[in-house]
Amino acid sequence: MGLPPALKVFEDEINQLKKQVEGIRKKLKAAAPGPAATDILNRHVGKKAAFALRSGHEVTGTLVEHDRYNCLVETAEGHIVILKHAVDTVKPLE
Repeated sequence: MGLPPALKVFEDEINQLKKQVEGIRKKLKAAAPGPAATDILNRHVGKKAAFALRSGHEVTGTLVEHDRYNCLVETAEGHIVILKHAVDTVKPLE
């Protein structure tokens, strides 16, 4: 037993919206940092590293911990928080 033609239009629209949502989900998943990005910094926790910043400065210290947006680094002057978006490269020193 089929749907009335008026309801069939809504069914088609719903299916189109579902396809659009799935496409958006795929794009968001591709844009999010995956486990590999986190693993890179996890290997450096507790080790000495040099952080080259976008400002041109370089910070050298021990990576204490990190989260999605920040790195906590212990330097000779004390602990500092470096925002990840400000980091160009991380060079291990150990």
